[in-house]
Amino acid sequence: MKREKGEYDVIVAGGGLAGICAAIAAARHGCSVALIQDRPVLGGNSSSEIRVNVGGASHSFRNARETGIIEELLIEDRYRNPFPMVNAHISSIWDMILWEWVTKEEKLDLYLNTSARKALMDGNRIVGVRAFQLGTEREFEFRAKIVVDATGDGAVAFDAGADYRMGREARDEFNESLAPEKADNYTLGSSIMFRARVMGRPVEFEPPPWAYDFPTDEDLPFRNHGRISGGFWWIEFGGMLDTIEDNERIRDELWKLVFGVWDHIKNHGDHGAENYALEWVGSIPGKRESRRFMGDYILTQNDVEEAVLFEDRIAYGGWPIDLHPPKGIYEAGKPAVLHKLKQPYSIPYRCLYSRNVENLMMAGRNISVTHVALGTTRLMATCAVIGQATGTAAYLCK
Repeated sequence: MKREKGEYDVIVAGGGLAGICAAIAAARHGCSVALIQDRPVLGGNSSSEIRVNVGGASHSFRNARETGIIEELLIEDRYRNPFPMVNAHISSIWDMILWEWVTKEEKLDLYLNTSARKALMDGNRIVGVRAFQLGTEREFEFRAKIVVDATGDGAVAFDAGADYRMGREARDEFNESLAPEKADNYTLGSSIMFRARVMGRPVEFEPPPWAYDFPTDEDLPFRNHGRISGGFWWIEFGGMLDTIEDNERIRDELWKLVFGVWDHIKNHGDHGAENYALEWVGSIPGKRESRRFMGDYILTQNDVEEAVLFEDRIAYGGWPIDLHPPKGIYEAGKPAVLHKLKQPYSIPYRCLYSRNVENLMMAGRNISVTHVALGTTRLMATCAVIGQATGTAAYLCK
């Protein structure tokens, strides 16, 4: 195995939209940056591997469209990509635009197919990461002045011993009306998308023996499946499990659910799907929630609903507080309850760095928020704005 060492001003672990924007922001300010991504493509949940639409404040409020680096990326995509930015329909052209935007930054080195799992520590200060690249069988030891964890699950921050939470806080801890009465380990579940296409002729579908059975619409209560081409976010599972440790089990269950739902659309009732064929099914669960790492401030439901203007505000959000039942598709009631906000809210800088590990910052859905507040901050356009702020802060802190 070939071992290599390198030194940077900033290391960003995680190549979703938060990590991309963090890395580009730091590089544009003159920092030498390593962006480490454990997949062959960039984009995280928005990539062609998972295909989730990029949502944020602009979906709820006029004049609230996220600007900055994420706006550059989305405008470039609309100019060059003929395929829509909607659930299940995102194409690899989007992946290539993200790759192009990253690789054209002279101060930024991109490491795809590279998993950063080991934090290098000096006491309670993180000084780098150890990573392994599939395909080349290279092991890297990178050192940096600032490390940004944008991995979603917080793999590097977890290994560094950063304080974190996972699950739902009790209602009385932060006086959050949308929180459960008692704290628990439940989270938002994960989803896998599918896409179907019109073939111009009747196409039969015989479900595999392991697919679940949904013979009637009553077996999918409140689950709108009128858009036959796919993109059903409500095919959700895993909220009552550990979305990290049980990820493989969650994926297998989601596959059984996807093929069962498609069997329902094709073979049970008149859904107008006679000429449709299943074209693509995702292989990676799109996660909504796992670990949340604690900073000097924890953003709450009340902060979001009251639109508190923090003195150290560095980003904003505006998607409704979007909470899903832990049972996911097995919940008999509605698959989600959206609590609309009166106006966009601010996110303070104190949510973006670890309160107990020096030189460690966070970007994306793993920042310092409660479970309820995560219901809105987890949207990818919001995460991208947070990422740009984190990358800029990393430059100022180095």
